[in-house]
This record gives sequence, structure tokens and C-alpha cells, in this order.
Amino acid sequence: MRDETKYVAGPSASSAGFEAVSTAVHRASTVVFPGLEAFEARGTQFYDGYAYGLYGTPTTRTLEARLAVLDGGTRASVVPSGMAAISLVSLAVARPGHRVLMPECMYGPARDMALRFLAAFGIAVTLYDPRLTPTAAQLKEASLVWVESPGSVTLEVQDVLAIVKAAHAAGALVAADNTWATPLLFKPLVHGCDFAMQALSKYASGHGDVLMGSVVVRDEAHYRLLKDTARFLGYGVSGDDCALTLRGLATMPLRLRQSETTAKALMTWLAQQHAVESILHPSLPNHPGHAIWLRDFAGGVGVFSLILKPVVREKLIAAFDAFQVFKIGASWGGVGSLLAPSDPRQGRKTLDWLPDGQLIRVSIGLEHLDDLVADFERAFAVLTTSRSKRRPNDQAAE
Repeated sequence: MRDETKYVAGPSASSAGFEAVSTAVHRASTVVFPGLEAFEARGTQFYDGYAYGLYGTPTTRTLEARLAVLDGGTRASVVPSGMAAISLVSLAVARPGHRVLMPECMYGPARDMALRFLAAFGIAVTLYDPRLTPTAAQLKEASLVWVESPGSVTLEVQDVLAIVKAAHAAGALVAADNTWATPLLFKPLVHGCDFAMQALSKYASGHGDVLMGSVVVRDEAHYRLLKDTARFLGYGVSGDDCALTLRGLATMPLRLRQSETTAKALMTWLAQQHAVESILHPSLPNHPGHAIWLRDFAGGVGVFSLILKPVVREKLIAAFDAFQVFKIGASWGGVGSLLAPSDPRQGRKTLDWLPDGQLIRVSIGLEHLDDLVADFERAFAVLTTSRSKRRPNDQAAE
């Protein structure tokens, strides 16, 4: 071999006899085969083996196998984002002339996708009140019903058992966005859902540096339908991101437990503050979905929504500027605490129960409780101070 060839095709050490705690990262687009017959038969490796890097590597397969076990399923598929996972299930199941149902509390971009993208394929979309089970009229010609419980902003808890029963009786499949609870606290497949989806970008990866989503199923036909659809869409994931997610899964139980503990203490303190109108979290006894949450969930997480009493926008902007520990960002589940101001009434018809005031979704990370309280104290000090008095020379200037 000449040097140029050695740089490309030089010898490599055998992995036999070597095993590490962490999963090896396989970066691959091209997969090579030992001979002509194996190459020609590569299509048979699509669902379980290795045909091309886009369709799976040992790293992605390891993550999928682990996710399937955690969710009580048999098969899992990982895709580039949580949004991609929602689109994948919707496109795989829905057909022109059929209907997809989504709760009004569902992730906003997912609702937009359904109303603006699915509709272009002749797929009808119905948004239903998350507090209620869809009616027979809403379920007519439905092929897929989504649930998101709790809702990621307004945190309604849905009666998944009742919705599954009604949907299956109407011949529809049920998919659950389980990003808030994760499989640790709620298992959609165990509760009768056909698809368990989560955004791995949140608690699973856990550090705010990965974009990925997953769908877990029990039915082999559903898995193959998802896998075929993902192939047609060109969905693939990075081996590095899979390895980061596998690392995050190992510490997720500890992170969830710590963030929930801190969130409970912070919510207790916030409830006593004059600037706070209401707090939304299913673990609170006054939450409308508290009874269903106790029945179905194994615990809570450190994501809740805070509603401030109405205040002029200038003060609200100044209050957000006063935060030093909390960052402003549209996500949750990382090690750093986040605030996400939101107007949940946009595109919704069933929020007459929500108090007026600025809604802020709060994601608690791993910081110390005292520092988070002090951060809110700084912001509330801005909200509660009276307007500054005019300087002595203002009147003269007028």
C-alpha cells in the first residue's frame, strides 16, 4: 500500500476482548459488507440489522432497545427531534379522508403541523378539550387520537384510560406525548396507548445539548410502519447524540427526583407571594386533574406553570431582566433552570378556567433552592415597587 491508501485503509485494532462501561459511538453513513451476496441481501437487514447508517448503527440500536424496555414496549424508533416523532406517527397512521384528533393543550408546533401540513394531504384535524373524552362525533372516521398529559404549558391531566377506550371502540389508534412524565412516571403503553412518544431533548438527554425524539410500540406491524415512514422521510440520528442520550438516561432518575423536590419547595414559597395569582402543577391538591394524576402517575417532575397577577409590560420586562440564575428559553428538563413566558390562549377555545395574568412555564434544574428563591425575590421586588418618582428638575423641564 502507498501512504495515501494507508491513511484510508490502514490496520485497525480488534475489539474482541474489550468491553467498556459506556456504549461505543458508531459514526457511519456507509455500511460495508463481506461479499457480493451479503451486499445484495442488505434489504433484509433494514428492520433488525445494518444496511446503511441512516437506518441504524450499533449505537442507535442500543438506545432504541433501552427505550423500548423503559416504556414497557418491544420496539423503539429514534428520530431527529420530538417534533419529528410527532410528525412520524401522524404521517404513518393518518390517511386522506381520515381524521386526526389532538388535545388543545398539545405542543403548539404539533398543532400547527396538523392544521397546516396534514390538512394539505386531505387529513381532517380536530382539536378537542383535553379535560374531556372525545365524543362519538369527533371520533367519526378518526384514525389517530393524540394525548398529551399533562399538557406542556397549561398542565391539564387527561383521562388516558377513558380516551383509549373511546378511541379504540371507534377504530382509532392512540399516541401519547409523554415528554413531561417520561417512562419513569407514566407508561402510555401500559395504559392502552399504541404509541409512546417523547422528546429525548428534554429529561432523557438532560443537558440541553441534544435534539432527538423517540416512539415506542408493542406491535411489530406498527414498528415496521414507523420504520418505513422514517425511511421515506429520510430521518436519521447521530451516533454521538445517541451516546449523549444513553449517558443522560443513566442519571435521569436522580435528576427527576432532585428537580421535583426543589420544585415542590419553590411552589410552596411562590404560593405565598403577593405577585402570584396561581400555580399549575398536577401534584397540587387544588389542581383540576389531581385525582387522575394520583391514579395514573408515579410522581411529578420539576416543570410547572406560574401565573402572575396582571402587571404593566414595562415592569414585566424589567422583572425578567432581574433574574440571574434562571435563563429564558423554550425547553425544559436540563440541569439549568429555565423560564418560558407564554400566551396559551392563542389558538385555544377551552381556557375559560385559566386566570388572567402572565403565564410563565418554569423548569427547575439542579441549582440550590435558596438561589432560586433569591432570584424570584429580585424579580418580584421589581414587580412590586411603585413607579419611580420624578426627578426634581423634571417639573422645571416641563
